[in-house]
Amino acid sequence: MKITKRQLRRIIKEEKQKLLREGMAQEEALFNALDQYVMVLDEKMGYDVPQERLKAEVLNFIDGYFRQQSDTWAQDGY
Repeated sequence: MKITKRQLRRIIKEEKQKLLREGMAQEEALFNALDQYVMVLDEKMGYDVPQERLKAEVLNFIDGYFRQQSDTWAQDGY
C-alpha cells in the first residue's frame, strides 16, 4: 500500500499532536505530585516555615534524586 506525501504529513502531524498531549499529561502529573509533596512537607515543617526554606528543602530533595539516579546510570553504563 502506497501513501501520498499529503497522507504522510497528516500522519506525522497526528502523531506529533498525540506525543505532545501525552507529554503535557506527564508534566501535569509531575506538577500534581510535586504539589502534594510540598503540601506534606509544609505540614511536616509546621506551616509557618518561610517559603525560601521550604523551597530549599524541595530543591535538596530533587538534587538527592538526581545524585541517586546519576549513580544508577553510571552503574548501568550511561
